[in-house]
Amino acid sequence: MIHYLKIENFGPIKDEVEINFEVADHIEEDAYVVNMPDGKKLLKLSYIYGANASGKTTVLKAFEFLRKLLLKPIGDKAVELDFEPFLFLDAPYEHPSRFELSFYCENVRYIYQLKFNKQAILNEKVVFYQTAKPTELFTRLTDVEKRLAKIQFGSKIKIPVREKDLLESNTLHNNSVMGAYAKTNVDIPELERLNRWLNIFLLGMVTSSHNLTEVTALLIDKDTSINRWINSFLNKADNQILEVEVSDATTQVSIPLDEAYPPDFSDRFLSSENYSKQTSPRSSTTTTTTTRYYGGPSQRKIDFIHKLNDDKVFSLPLLIESNGTKRYFGLGGPLFELIHHSHLLCIDELESSLHPDLMKYFLQVFLVNSKASQLLITTHNVSLMENQDFIRRDALWFSEKNDDGSISLYSAADFDSSVLRKESSISKAYKSGKLGAKPNLGSPYLTEE
Repeated sequence: MIHYLKIENFGPIKDEVEINFEVADHIEEDAYVVNMPDGKKLLKLSYIYGANASGKTTVLKAFEFLRKLLLKPIGDKAVELDFEPFLFLDAPYEHPSRFELSFYCENVRYIYQLKFNKQAILNEKVVFYQTAKPTELFTRLTDVEKRLAKIQFGSKIKIPVREKDLLESNTLHNNSVMGAYAKTNVDIPELERLNRWLNIFLLGMVTSSHNLTEVTALLIDKDTSINRWINSFLNKADNQILEVEVSDATTQVSIPLDEAYPPDFSDRFLSSENYSKQTSPRSSTTTTTTTRYYGGPSQRKIDFIHKLNDDKVFSLPLLIESNGTKRYFGLGGPLFELIHHSHLLCIDELESSLHPDLMKYFLQVFLVNSKASQLLITTHNVSLMENQDFIRRDALWFSEKNDDGSISLYSAADFDSSVLRKESSISKAYKSGKLGAKPNLGSPYLTEE
């Protein structure tokens, strides 16, 4: 599980901000809380609120950037890292960026420190805590001029010289050590443990534009029992839906090219052998025949079986279902994974196409049924704050843009009683502007010079 992530000089983040899943003092345990072996208590769910362009999504992008850096290494020395630093500075690219990630792998706490710029990983370090005192796993330094990385393992980590040299030779200046390990044929148990955990735990980031239909369909392909779970999940949202029938992935369907796009969410579900990008020009009048389908409304035959009050049963294709039903079905697969395994999933604007009550139900299902997964979401759904018994103050974060264009990130638990008393309504305090992170709109009248 994730303990915290500190971020500095990344997108609109200038000075260090921290998203922390640790339970705040004096707040009772509930379905949000997971107890770790070392006594720390972590949250399964955190929310980030804020105005548009306030940096909410940037926090999620930081997790996604780390996932790709650690698991999907760059294979070309000429390629730059895919991010922008804080740009409202003189010579912004001369300032390095920094991350620090604290997490638990197999019940052991690790801290990963990373310093980088557009051209290279400048240095990185991993320590872990089998006792109260940290043990160094490795330190990496990069000679930027020569574009060479040097790796030094801790004194307690015994690595054969050949294995170390091979890993070091494959660690390009623009790759992380873990990324290089993922592509190197070496036997280093300490890194193998981390690589396996990272591959499983970090699911990725979902945005409102992602179509997750094929993700859920692929899960149903793997295990038909998941179909029954999805049926029950959908019936809660629309009690007229009896079940969903998902065709085999090899069923050929003629489809418009403008609908034939693959999702870019979570390579864990979509391997290279069962998806390829559409390269033909898109046209609403052109059709093609395919044997693989990637979540578009008519690419794979998916039917929703409806039962009406008079017991008549009708089958409707996904194509003509509401956007909310499509979105809810797509989210069902990732939710199943979160409940039955241990993952971190970041969702930007979860409320997209969902009724506020349905969004709350989605989160309740996750909280009540998951064991050691985590959700980090951004949202504008203020109605969630109105239920004091549902939303925790230490799980509620706000992102606000400062006058210099940078952002601040802070928790509702940070406010003292002079601003937010224990019995006060968080919703009212937020709507009144006491907690910040709201648009400052002013008068609706526009004046012309």
